[in-house]
Amino acid sequence: MTVAPMPASSPEASHYRTSARRRTSIVVRRLALYTGLTAGGLAMMIPFLWMVQTSLKTRSEVFASAPFSFPTGLHWENYTNMWNALPGVTFGTFFQNSLFIATMATIGQLITCSMAAYAFAVLKFRGKSILFALILATLIIPFQVVLVPNFILYRYLPWPYSDSGNWIGTNLPLWVWAFFGGAFGTFLIRQFFLTIPSDLADAARVDGANPWQIFVRIYVPLATPVLATLAIFQFMWSWNDLLDPLIYLRDLPSYTTTVGLAFFQGQYIGNWPAMMAGALVSLLPMIILFLLAQRYFVRGITISGLKG
Repeated sequence: MTVAPMPASSPEASHYRTSARRRTSIVVRRLALYTGLTAGGLAMMIPFLWMVQTSLKTRSEVFASAPFSFPTGLHWENYTNMWNALPGVTFGTFFQNSLFIATMATIGQLITCSMAAYAFAVLKFRGKSILFALILATLIIPFQVVLVPNFILYRYLPWPYSDSGNWIGTNLPLWVWAFFGGAFGTFLIRQFFLTIPSDLADAARVDGANPWQIFVRIYVPLATPVLATLAIFQFMWSWNDLLDPLIYLRDLPSYTTTVGLAFFQGQYIGNWPAMMAGALVSLLPMIILFLLAQRYFVRGITISGLKG
């Protein structure tokens, strides 16, 4: 049995040509999108690749060769020299200080911001909208405005274990504030909590659960993506902070990695291989944290912006 060819002007042929053009257009757009994203990703990796190459070169190779030329050999001694460059303290001390401060600040923000977000998203109390608006208004206040008042506050807070008798000269101002909440973290988690069906909380109330049990057993387990997102943000901000440690810390063993690198740059100006080795080591915690929480990070950013 022979099938007659489809007329070129038939509706079926026109529909087939339209579908083919649509598929071709989708493939071209996706190809252009992937090409642009790949090019952008490679462009953003250029500084990181230069940093890795420079950390494995000698000082003469840095100034005598092209910026992206490969080193004649892998000079791992740059990392050893960087680690023990400063007198009386190793780079590991700075690393431990930054790790402690960033971890404590992250834990404080996760605990307090999640509880505040639960109150603003689920609980009902008088003045909730006004109070939440006031909290969000603090986001527009520049950091420089509260810098001096915070310093005065920490100077009058007693701490008998410091030489000055107050919080100045200790790492307390760098992480204790995190246990009092934050506007950004509260807003981010609240947006996520609003996407959780209220029927879950209603069913738990029928079973006799109180607000705290609902928060711990229902909302916190479901909020893993947004909590991972906030953890990455807060850890990154605390780890990369330079101004606050410069203001509140006084002695070399208490410095963080950012202050240590700045101090190292001033003492050993022009030693680019050792400086890039220190910068690469200081990036390792952020790289590891992002790789571990990447899937939660993307999902948390997406879901937390669905509902206002």
